[in-house]
Amino acid sequence: MNIEQEVLGLKGQMQKDKEYLWNNPEPGLKEIKTSTYIKERLKEIGYTDIQDNIFATGLMATLKGKEEGECILFRSDMDAVILDDAGKVKHSCGHDAHMTILLSLAKLLIDNKEKIKGTVKLLFQPDEEGSGGARQMIQKGVLENPKVDKAFAIHVWSELKEGTIGINEGPVMASTDPFKITIHGKGGHAALPEKCVDTIYIANLVGKMIKEMSRIDVTNPEEKIVTGITEITTGKNNNNVIPDEAHLKGICRTFNNNIRARIKEELKNNTESIAKKIGGRADFEFVGSYPATINSKEIAKEIKEIALKITDSIDTEYKTMCSEDFSYFLEKVPGAMILVGCGNEEYYPQHSENFTCGINPILIGTQIFYEIIKKYLM
Repeated sequence: MNIEQEVLGLKGQMQKDKEYLWNNPEPGLKEIKTSTYIKERLKEIGYTDIQDNIFATGLMATLKGKEEGECILFRSDMDAVILDDAGKVKHSCGHDAHMTILLSLAKLLIDNKEKIKGTVKLLFQPDEEGSGGARQMIQKGVLENPKVDKAFAIHVWSELKEGTIGINEGPVMASTDPFKITIHGKGGHAALPEKCVDTIYIANLVGKMIKEMSRIDVTNPEEKIVTGITEITTGKNNNNVIPDEAHLKGICRTFNNNIRARIKEELKNNTESIAKKIGGRADFEFVGSYPATINSKEIAKEIKEIALKITDSIDTEYKTMCSEDFSYFLEKVPGAMILVGCGNEEYYPQHSENFTCGINPILIGTQIFYEIIKKYLM
């Protein structure tokens, strides 16, 4: 592993930042202490151009070099994961590590300001786990004045071993389209089904149809589709009553944004058709979504060369059906989502209560971002 002394020299402060952020997790749109801490740290490092409250708790620091050049945006998410219905919150997805990496980059930029040819925007974004803070911050103008030419983000990732860097030339994370369905029928006595419109029967048919829409094409992984029902709520806790309504929740994921549009339409139309055929009615609603996260192929190739300066453990094929709202940035400007392995011998997935990220992925992530600065702006 090749980590420069300039980055290694920040290890002590990295540990302090990581410890504070780990111990003070906050959910989306409530990252108040988090945002305050980041703003104070940026001031301490030497930043004066800091915009806060861009969208709720979001903030952005801008550094302009001594010469003109490209504008590059680096983004970190800030929110922690809500683990249960009781509201337990923990940094079980590594966002504390992402913020630490970006604060470390902030210091490297200040120390090398005289060499910078262009502009750097350091974006700290709320609510990645919730409604998609990326979309809101874009609407607030973070890609303008000056116009951003490239955008980058890092995600520490437990499915990749520590020391591995994942950089895919194309889709790296899937789209996500959660939905909810309300099936309306005609309730009544279970002994008289011919007098009813059985919502549970309709729900079963709909669930089977949606599950069978999943597709895995081993010859073309980008054609993969995952669809399924994740919750059914219906009935009146009575063995002898057919309920008037059934409520379903589910999700659709794919790597291909064109396929995504078609599948969404088919899900809605097929559900409504099944309900109508049995004599009922279905209300189908998508309740928030992220497009697929698709890296620029040209930039991903360049990042691969950068990554090879740091480690010879590079994975250019890995992709995941998990989703990320950094996808909204990559719809607007070319760039890349870079995965930094944080997996150890005992595997815990993202969003597990036992998920952790050590200091080495933070060092690697900081070095990657620093190498990107050196390639494009020095």
